[in-house]
Amino acid sequence: MRAVFVDLGETLVHFKPRYHENVLIALKDYGYEVDEAKLFRAINRILGRHHYPSPEYGGLSSLDFAELFYELKIYPDRTVIKELNSKNLLSGEYQLYDDAIPFLEGVKSLGLKIVLISNATRSLYRIIEDLGIKKYFDGIVASCDLNIMKPHPKIFSYAVKLAGGDGIHIGDVYEIDVLGAKRAGLEALLIDRQNFYSEIKEKRVNNLLEALELVKERSKSYYKS
Repeated sequence: MRAVFVDLGETLVHFKPRYHENVLIALKDYGYEVDEAKLFRAINRILGRHHYPSPEYGGLSSLDFAELFYELKIYPDRTVIKELNSKNLLSGEYQLYDDAIPFLEGVKSLGLKIVLISNATRSLYRIIEDLGIKKYFDGIVASCDLNIMKPHPKIFSYAVKLAGGDGIHIGDVYEIDVLGAKRAGLEALLIDRQNFYSEIKEKRVNNLLEALELVKERSKSYYKS
């Protein structure tokens, strides 16, 4: 194992509010009460089908509320769908998770490379500069640069080439991070901070300190083999 590949949003960095929370608020404004975990999973099932960014979003794809309502088995007026599709629900506030720096420094202490893999606009570069974490990355693979998004296996394959070898990918969305990494032949670890994936039987942790322990174990077994 030569590298740890890691997601940015809701893995290293917390956006306030989270995207799905903004969607939840918007739905409530229109009178729709939806379970938060159910909404999160529905959004990411949809986004997990998107492999290429929308031109108007500069690295991200747009969520089609007609598709979301279908997933949730809600059948609203077309006017509601049109209004929701016109809203900008991305968050501008962000902060590092408390476990992000200990995780990054811990991985570096193992002699492993760290490659960031993110579906993001070019604001990613400003964010990692602002938060002082750019120095930890040996490579940055972003959808805004490649015009390919996770879970497309090509974005992971590009990161592996950049790292000079394979490793483990850590991210917070099963449908995007885990399935995408596995399709590219990478080991994957789900970080489930809000316990939205309680039924998932694959490797899953609740925070980055738990992830670091798994990386340490994986690194030891790699050098023994």
